[in-house]
Amino acid sequence: MCPLVLVQAAEIEALPDERFLTDATKLANGLRALRGAFGHDVIVTAAADDLAAIAAGAGGPGAPAQQAVQHPRVAAAVEATRRLAVTAEGAALAVALCGPAQLAAQLGQSPTDQAALETCGAVLLTLAKAFLEAGANLLLLVEAEPLSAASADGWRSAASPLVNVARFHQAAAAVVLADGADATFAPRGAVVCLPPQQAGPGQGIALSPDPAAWPAPPAGVPLVTSLGPVRGGFAECRAAVAMLTAAVAEA
Repeated sequence: MCPLVLVQAAEIEALPDERFLTDATKLANGLRALRGAFGHDVIVTAAADDLAAIAAGAGGPGAPAQQAVQHPRVAAAVEATRRLAVTAEGAALAVALCGPAQLAAQLGQSPTDQAALETCGAVLLTLAKAFLEAGANLLLLVEAEPLSAASADGWRSAASPLVNVARFHQAAAAVVLADGADATFAPRGAVVCLPPQQAGPGQGIALSPDPAAWPAPPAGVPLVTSLGPVRGGFAECRAAVAMLTAAVAEA
């Protein structure tokens, strides 16, 4: 079970979000405490928010993709992942990145443009490698909006290396999609997660970012996550995650 809860840990550390997200020590400690409070079995060190866009934009237009890992938020999240890989016994470590189309849109580019998708794919591959080398064992690519059929080949071309690098590092990979019609775009080897009403046998569940809208997941799903970072405060999210945990335990 892997809802994308992360910034809620800032409440535990009593820090503003931005300071929390750029301090590797606070981030690691807060996420470990969040897992203890919520009882979920996966620690999320990146939650498919604006991290990739901020990192990609920091170097300016045309900057090498490798510069993305130098951004303070990326550096803190990667270092927190490295520390948690040693100290968070029994927990899986997940990194969720926005998909190539969503990253293109965040950067003000067309999510159907082949060149934009290739550039975004290169940035995401650089970020994914850094997190996987630090010890993450689950990589999620999140597309919170439906994809364009016209860009299917370009999107798959950008996303496939991300799935492949996860497999190289012996990590699992998942593609989290807003529209069931896009499942055919997913690279081979990735678990496909779809909204509850659209998911079929063998597919994971992609819940709304709003925990108030979460239904109990059906039995036997391989992965339960969310279509982006979970919104809401600590108390609200703890109650929602407890509901999910109880439902999965009873299934």
